[in-house]
Order: sequence, then C-alpha cells, then structure tokens
Amino acid sequence: MIENDADLKPDRRKGPDLWNKTLSCLGVFGWFVMFVALFIIDRARPEEENMFTKAANASVRSTWNMELIHYLFYLMIFGLCISIIGIVINSKRHHRVNDRFRYILIILGIISLFGVIKYCFKL
Repeated sequence: MIENDADLKPDRRKGPDLWNKTLSCLGVFGWFVMFVALFIIDRARPEEENMFTKAANASVRSTWNMELIHYLFYLMIFGLCISIIGIVINSKRHHRVNDRFRYILIILGIISLFGVIKYCFKL
C-alpha cells in the first residue's frame, strides 16, 4: 500500500537552480566589491611618515584623499544594492527544507550601510 503520492514521483532536480546560482554569484561578487573597498580605503588614508620619507625630505599627505572616498561611497551603495537584491531573491526562494538563508548577504548589507552612514555624517 502506498502511503503518499510523493513516493511515486521521482526527484527530477539535478542540482541548484538559476536562483541559487544567482545568489551564490551575488555573494561572491558582493565580497569582491568589499575587498576593492578595503583597497580603496588603504590608498585613501593619510600617509604615515617613516624613515625613508624623512631621509628623502619627501612630503607626505596628511589628509584623506577625498576623490577616492567619493568612489568608496559609490562602491558602498553598489554593495548595498547587491545585498538588498540578494536578500529579496533569497526570501522569495526560501521554500524547500534544504534551502538555506545566505547570511553573507546580510553581513554585506550591514557593512555597506554603515559605510554609507559614516560617509553621510562625517563629511
């Protein structure tokens, strides 16, 4: 005797669907954006004087490079958009038992949001 109809239907899924692949790509691309942002922060911060600059009597920049900070702001907005799109897709897609929520996208969104807020209130 068959207890339910699920025993008759074979599992036809052959791996992750388009939305799962999209979420994975958004997560990877979003963190790539964050690493680029870290690189920009490193280049935009004030330079420190060291023994080489003292010996050469070279001038060092003592202020933040505002042009790079503006690029960083736009990069943070882009990261926030990636995060929001990923969270919306993930919430619509989260139906099956084996579907998992991508916390990476939430962390990306929080970091991006803090970056945008810091830019808006510090300038």
